[in-house]
Amino acid sequence: MLTEKITIRLATGQDAEILWEMNEEFNGKGCNTVSSVKKSLEENGNEIICLAEWEGRGAGFCCARIMRSVCYADAYAEITELYVRKEHRRKGIGKGLIAFAEGLCRKRDGVEEFKLLTGADNLSAQALYKSMGYKKEDEVVFAK
Repeated sequence: MLTEKITIRLATGQDAEILWEMNEEFNGKGCNTVSSVKKSLEENGNEIICLAEWEGRGAGFCCARIMRSVCYADAYAEITELYVRKEHRRKGIGKGLIAFAEGLCRKRDGVEEFKLLTGADNLSAQALYKSMGYKKEDEVVFAK
């Protein structure tokens, strides 16, 4: 449950260091640099980055992007990253971050369809997504 100790907002260039630190915890060391995160926050109009703070300190983040295609009339949004620090899990922060990102996507472009990918073995994340109305699809993902 979200409390007055939790704030969720759009991230800014001033949040680069805390986002970099949490990304190092989430995706592993050396994925990015503080300066690259700062540049992306300031220049990447393609991505929405939401930051959760617990009593003023970084507790988690969520990234989303709006996708458009010549094949479809309506855009959809993809939640590309979601991370909540271990000590802040089970407090509603993940749900709050996703809901905040979805709200921004709806407000900006009228998006009503949302997608995300998660690991087949990440059962706690799958339970979170199902509780928010996401449904498992039978897509096959290829990567190169």
